[in-house]
Formats: sequence, C-alpha cells, structure tokens
Amino acid sequence: MNKPELWLHGDRAGIGPIRSDLLEDYWRWEQRISTIVGYNRQTPQQIATTREIYTSAYESSSERQIKFTVYAVDGPEPLPVGTAMLLLDLGLDVAEYTVAIGASEARGKGVGTEATLLVLDYAFHVTGLECVYLTVLEPNAGAITAYERAGFRCQGMRRNSNKWLGRRVNEIHMDVVPAEFPGPSRVKQQFGADS
Repeated sequence: MNKPELWLHGDRAGIGPIRSDLLEDYWRWEQRISTIVGYNRQTPQQIATTREIYTSAYESSSERQIKFTVYAVDGPEPLPVGTAMLLLDLGLDVAEYTVAIGASEARGKGVGTEATLLVLDYAFHVTGLECVYLTVLEPNAGAITAYERAGFRCQGMRRNSNKWLGRRVNEIHMDVVPAEFPGPSRVKQQFGADS
C-alpha cells in the first residue's frame, strides 16, 4: 500500500484523494451487505463487467464530483476504510453527500462522523459551497445520528418513498449550511485563517 496523502484529519478519521491502488477495496466495500442495505440496493454488482465499469468510473475525473478516500487514523498508520463523495451543482453552489464506511473494523467508532465533518469542512472552506444535503432511509438510525453529530439537520421526509429490507419506509432529507458547521475547521487551522 502506498503512503496515503491526507488532505485533512482529526483524531479518528482523515480524508484524502481517491487512489488507484485501492480500487479493488472500494469495489469490495460497495459489495458488503451493510452497504447494499444502507444504499437500498437489492443485489450486489456483478463481478467481472461491473468491476471494470466501477474502476473506470472511479478513475474518471469530473468537475461535478469530489471523491475522497476515508481513513481511520487512530492506529499507528492511516488505514483506508471507506469512501465519500460530493456530487456538485456548481450553478447553485450546493452538493449531495454520500459516504460508505466499508471496513467493519471502523464501524461504530466515530470514523464516519468525523469523516463527514472533514468533508463538510472541505466543502465549505475549500470548494465554497452554500449547502450540502443528503437523503437517508428512516430506519437507518445509526447513519442519521452520525449525520446529526456532523451538523446535518432534518429538513423533511418523503413518505413511503423507498424500501428497507423489503418493507416500505420514509426517506429523510437532511442538510447543513456553512453557518451551522459545528467545526472546528481543519482547513482554517491548517492555513492560518480565522475560525
């Protein structure tokens, strides 16, 4: 494994660029049952063809996407454990947020929450976004709690609009704006700007 480049880090998590040497790990994390259920996909992706498409999609660059590798940083070396992405609408200065912590050893330890805070810090203080939003299924209480700890607030719900483990559920719509970013800003600390 190459030595990771961490753009930002806290006590539990760090974020850095997507790495070509981790493409197999990214694909594998997306195929875990916890990810399939969390994203409400009904089936895993097919191995051969989908892996090639997946690799191509991760290696491609787009002005509409900022992709991150998520690391657990509480051990002797940063350990890649997941991915996060901002899907940008640059005309409106907003983005949709997704995250997947695929490595089971990082789940339930606050890595996802801190990674989300770091991505929001990047979104507001590097990219200059005015709002980051997401959709989460109502039964996914752990994800909702992590998002709330990172500053997201519930803005409404779409009733009976999705499925969770075969039953009809609500989608929760959440967002956060720069004024509600709970901080601290690692970007501002790193570059000596006022907090």
